[in-house]
Amino acid sequence: MPDLFFHFASGYLPTRYPRIVKYDALLVLGVILPDVLTRIPDIVLYRYLHLPVYDFFNALHTPFSLLIACYCISLFFVMNERKSSFIVMSIGAQFHFLLDMMQEQFYSGVYMPMFPYSLTTYQWELFHRHGSLFFSPLLAVLCVWACYRRPKRNAGDAAS
Repeated sequence: MPDLFFHFASGYLPTRYPRIVKYDALLVLGVILPDVLTRIPDIVLYRYLHLPVYDFFNALHTPFSLLIACYCISLFFVMNERKSSFIVMSIGAQFHFLLDMMQEQFYSGVYMPMFPYSLTTYQWELFHRHGSLFFSPLLAVLCVWACYRRPKRNAGDAAS
């Protein structure tokens, strides 16, 4: 999978476009959400505490489960922002999944795009498993540059 910084940058850089800058935090949350939901519990519960929870948390790294997670998170927003927060987080989460599907793994496919209807795993192998590490310095420079060129929010956006 692309590393977490690569996912962060894939959500942060598009939000520098002035028309979608007000959704920057939601899109970034969406693109890192799959790894937060799966990798952190995997490391803590499976690797350190040796609890047999790997398959459960791996199922959260699927398009269907990510829609449910984004929906549940969107319920924490006020009523008039729920729909837009759900849509933006879902776009970010599905983009995360798409990036992961494009990267080759050490072994055959590990992602289940048809879950819960099929447990068949797929992998497109369009770029090398360490490819995201080679782009990290460039992405870091682009993120810093984009941070200083950040478009201004409207006064009405900050109040809502």
